[in-house]
Amino acid sequence: MLEKDARRILFFRALGETDHEGVFIPSSLLETVRKNMEPFLKDTDYFAGFCRSLEKIAGRRHNIDFATYYMAFDFKLGRSSLLLLVCFLIGLGSNYLGSGPRVNILLNPLMILLCWNFAIYLVLLFKGTVFRKYTLPPANMAFQLINFGRSIKDKFNLLFPKKSKKSTLLRNARIYFIKLWLQQANALSAARLSLILHGMVITLTCGVVTGLYLRGLFQEYQFAWLSTFDKSIVMSLGKVIFAPALFLIQENMPKENMGAAWIHLFAAAAGFYILLPRFLLLFYTRLKIKKLTKSVEPDLTLPYFMKWRLDSVNLDIYSYSYSLDDQYLLLLNEALERVYGHQDKLIVENIQWGEDLPKSLNQERIPVFCFNAAQTPENEVHGEFLNRILQRLNSCIVIVDYSRLSKQQQNSRFLLWKNLLEDFVGLNRFFWTNLETISSKNDSELADALWRKNH
Repeated sequence: MLEKDARRILFFRALGETDHEGVFIPSSLLETVRKNMEPFLKDTDYFAGFCRSLEKIAGRRHNIDFATYYMAFDFKLGRSSLLLLVCFLIGLGSNYLGSGPRVNILLNPLMILLCWNFAIYLVLLFKGTVFRKYTLPPANMAFQLINFGRSIKDKFNLLFPKKSKKSTLLRNARIYFIKLWLQQANALSAARLSLILHGMVITLTCGVVTGLYLRGLFQEYQFAWLSTFDKSIVMSLGKVIFAPALFLIQENMPKENMGAAWIHLFAAAAGFYILLPRFLLLFYTRLKIKKLTKSVEPDLTLPYFMKWRLDSVNLDIYSYSYSLDDQYLLLLNEALERVYGHQDKLIVENIQWGEDLPKSLNQERIPVFCFNAAQTPENEVHGEFLNRILQRLNSCIVIVDYSRLSKQQQNSRFLLWKNLLEDFVGLNRFFWTNLETISSKNDSELADALWRKNH
């Protein structure tokens, strides 16, 4: 399911559960949309189409663009340009915190940024190895922050006249939608949040490096050792830490008074230790997000969504001149329930060769007639039987089971049954299947097999 469809479904669920008086979604609107829907589509297709129709009609009635509500809180990097700009400016200004010309080699913005990134890499390493099964709860944490901000906003709003009923309903629906979405797409939201954080670190680092060069360009200053630690020990440690950066710039460890050399060293270290890993993490996270967006699908079996469906279809199974064993019947019943809903009182009856129509047939229930493809279809028997069915009822389902045919027999027997059903009976749809191996892969074919008069 597309992410936009999943968001739309969850938003209209949230709106329906918060709009108790039916301001946006009255029962008459639900009924109108329901009647215009094809009832036997798969859940994903049905509910996606249902909510698109709801959005179109309700949006036109109330002049509201619902997409601005359900596409909120998506943590997309492209919508965080202002945040990235702020990070760059913070990094740019961090080099001007100290007024003196002497900069501490250990205590400066880039060294702090390097240490912080090393700590983050260790956390990511432990999370990917030791704590692999542990997942952070970003959804719950984010929703708690939202509720906290909402409570403050509500107290602030007491000082001003209340908003309209519609705006209050939409605000409540959006808050509830965000909760539902974060519960549904926890991993996707966490990945997108990580993408933003990686982008923030990259722009912050770029700002710090830019500020470092700008300060060196317009202000003459030196790097100095301002600590009680032994300088030789720290310099030896620095040679190890900065070894990749020194290799990149083809220089030796600079001395204290060599300001330009220290700037180049810190810039190279930032590129090797921060920018390169973060860009790799950014690329990996984008691939992860691309994969996760394809797996977002709300639980459409919840009782709430049943209100958006038509009333359940009542089915009865009739096998003509052959008996369905328990295993076949179980698989067929499961398939019918997947496609047409739960069956409370399913009638199963066997019709003998040449018998008249069963007495249990009625217009309120849809009969499912199962035929054995191994039998040769005859116009005078099978054809006349189905002709009487089509004259009497408004709908039915015909299943032809080829489980007892060999592969060599299937094509020729299919053509015989197809000619009988389409040409002699006038039945423009039927379900050709192997009841021994029927599965969810065949559900769409089973849904298409429903014949309705004048369809």
